[in-house]
Amino acid sequence: MAVNFGTWREAPAAERKGVTAVDRAFSIIESFRMGDRSLTLQELAARTRLDKATIIRLIASLEKAGCMSRLTHGEYALGPSLLRYGSLYQSSFHLTDRLLPILRDLVRQCGETAAFFVRDGDMRICLHRVESNSALRLHLKEGERHPLLPGGTGKVLLAFANEGGKALDQIRKDHFVLNVGEREPQISSVAAPVLRTGAELVGTISLTGPTDNFTGGKASSFVRLLLPAAAELTRICGGDPKSFHESLERL
Repeated sequence: MAVNFGTWREAPAAERKGVTAVDRAFSIIESFRMGDRSLTLQELAARTRLDKATIIRLIASLEKAGCMSRLTHGEYALGPSLLRYGSLYQSSFHLTDRLLPILRDLVRQCGETAAFFVRDGDMRICLHRVESNSALRLHLKEGERHPLLPGGTGKVLLAFANEGGKALDQIRKDHFVLNVGEREPQISSVAAPVLRTGAELVGTISLTGPTDNFTGGKASSFVRLLLPAAAELTRICGGDPKSFHESLERL
């Protein structure tokens, strides 16, 4: 089925502008996966689908910039400049600056309360929250600590901390959980993880509102809004958003 990725969907190829050689050079860098120390020319060709002559030319430029290194046994590794670029990004990166506009946009699109939680032991902390205009107000403030369970946000925090259990396994597969009236009958939510490099958990993003709004097709529409937002925050934090888009395709 066709999926609307909302505000954060990737633009179709025809709408994107760029330089082909630069795109190809970045595809070489992006072909490295977690745990790869080096790759052969054959492996780079298989992963990028570029011919070997093109790869060799592009690597020459990447080596000059310190982004790739040719090892003595003929394989290729990522270069030290990437570490410097990563450090520069980390020093200039503030999650709040990127998170709050996304929370506000979620509230604007669906009319429910959006929030971001992190785990602290067996508790969850609401770091950021954007209130809806609903007559039903939630008794939750930024900085407050609450038990992980019951509740959807806590389940996501447990699932992506690799806690065991069939229900948590399903959350890891789906990348979201719908929680209908578990903590309070009149309040329901949908929550999804935000991940960094290596699929390490950063926190969870959620939409919360009256239970009547979280049944049937409306709940599904909330999931379709939340997953792209979680994917975008994951991308911003250095994680891989692909699994979120795959989850959307399965809906």
